[in-house]
Amino acid sequence: MRIAIGSYIQESHSFAPTVGRWDEFRAGQLSYGQDMLEGVRGTRTEVAGAIDVATRYGQRNGQLELVPTLRAMQSSSTGPIVRAVHEALRDDLVARIRAAGELDGVFLAMHGAMSAETYDDATGDVLRAVREVIGPHVPLVCTLDLHANITRRMAAASDALVGYLTFPHIDLYETGARGMRLLVHATRTKVKPVNLFCKLPMIVPAENAQTTRGVIHDLLQSALAEVGHDGILDVSIFPMQPWLDVPEAGCAVVAVAEPAHVADAELLVNTLAESWWLRRDEHRVALADTRAIIAQALASERAPWILADSADAPSSGAPGDSTVTLEALLAARPDKPCLTNIVDPAAVGKMAAAGTGSEVTLTLGASSGTSLYKPITVTGRVRLISDGDFTHKGQGLYGQVMHRGRTAVLQCGQVFVVVMERACLQWDRELYRSVGLAPEEAHIVIVKSPAGFRADYEPIAAEVHVLDAPGVCTPNLQTLPFKRIPRPMHPFDAVTTR
Repeated sequence: MRIAIGSYIQESHSFAPTVGRWDEFRAGQLSYGQDMLEGVRGTRTEVAGAIDVATRYGQRNGQLELVPTLRAMQSSSTGPIVRAVHEALRDDLVARIRAAGELDGVFLAMHGAMSAETYDDATGDVLRAVREVIGPHVPLVCTLDLHANITRRMAAASDALVGYLTFPHIDLYETGARGMRLLVHATRTKVKPVNLFCKLPMIVPAENAQTTRGVIHDLLQSALAEVGHDGILDVSIFPMQPWLDVPEAGCAVVAVAEPAHVADAELLVNTLAESWWLRRDEHRVALADTRAIIAQALASERAPWILADSADAPSSGAPGDSTVTLEALLAARPDKPCLTNIVDPAAVGKMAAAGTGSEVTLTLGASSGTSLYKPITVTGRVRLISDGDFTHKGQGLYGQVMHRGRTAVLQCGQVFVVVMERACLQWDRELYRSVGLAPEEAHIVIVKSPAGFRADYEPIAAEVHVLDAPGVCTPNLQTLPFKRIPRPMHPFDAVTTR
């Protein structure tokens, strides 16, 4: 048995001020051939989970060869990928699969909310191109982020779309394992599974699409109870990435079924979709006034207060350069340590030139050129300069190295600002700990994430609040200039039936 394995992961944001260029992938997130397998060793990623399942099967049966292709991954989201970059990565992946010769199956780890210039559905474009090479009979399994936007092309080109079951995302490894088990089963039995899906005319904020509580949690419990019965092989719930302005946008339910049980799978996805639709208003987000909640936190004896500036979340596509929460913290003049972070490569360069221990006055923030907030002038002491690399130690993306470029810590009174050259995911406390700051000992910690941070931060939090702050990743979706999504669409229109 010969199975090709590859990965191409990017999450696109239609309103982001940046685009996906080569540099977004080359910062330690692009590997080929055997290097892609070695690069995930010891991590909790999809590819690592898939490799381990394949390895165990091969050890038992002595007949499974993994053929590595490429692994491309962005460590934060951006706007659509530059067309030439997408086409080059797609064509390289396809060429490596073609060069592999005869294959019994293909495993791909992707995101599912990826777009590129002139390619609204870049994930579907990749799957289509791979299908054209391997033909109609070779099983193709694709793992996806829970925030994937499911399209007809994605479902038609693949045999199984397998999504994360957690948000915060802590089951990447398990999702890869699920996908590989499905692929091995299909290859061994010669029975290809079928994707069945139901789209809903709604887009929901990420903050209240968690799987630990609420409507998505309940839907998944109902869905997973059906797996293994009536030919249902897998079920995924997809509250899509909500800042994707494309013609096939909308939440979705997907079931993977044996061909003889298509009718059962159709009934299941429609039943789950109807239950979800009836509870659509439960996704509304309660936002805290930024200055008021900072004052409340500083007046409290309990700590730390975790305040999520989700509108500036790099994991969602924001540039990470908002000055709103930083300005509010500085204005509060805290007498207890408060941690925050910002992206500003020019400011990092100035601090590096000044050197550790120096007092500096500089302009900070809004380096992307956004009009949503302005740069501010700050004075502080440069506590540390580092190369910025850190390794995730929490459950989400455990073992994955983040490359945020040179990183400085600027101390302004009791406000400690981590200033980075590049944006990166903020799921993990190691973002702060890697530069000598302890979130557990701070009074306020700012995280730029809608919900992914909760797995690592909630266990230490006195309280958690989502801030009402401007940014391209705002949960106030109606304030964004959507033009291409299908209408009517909840919450933009008064939709009464799905």
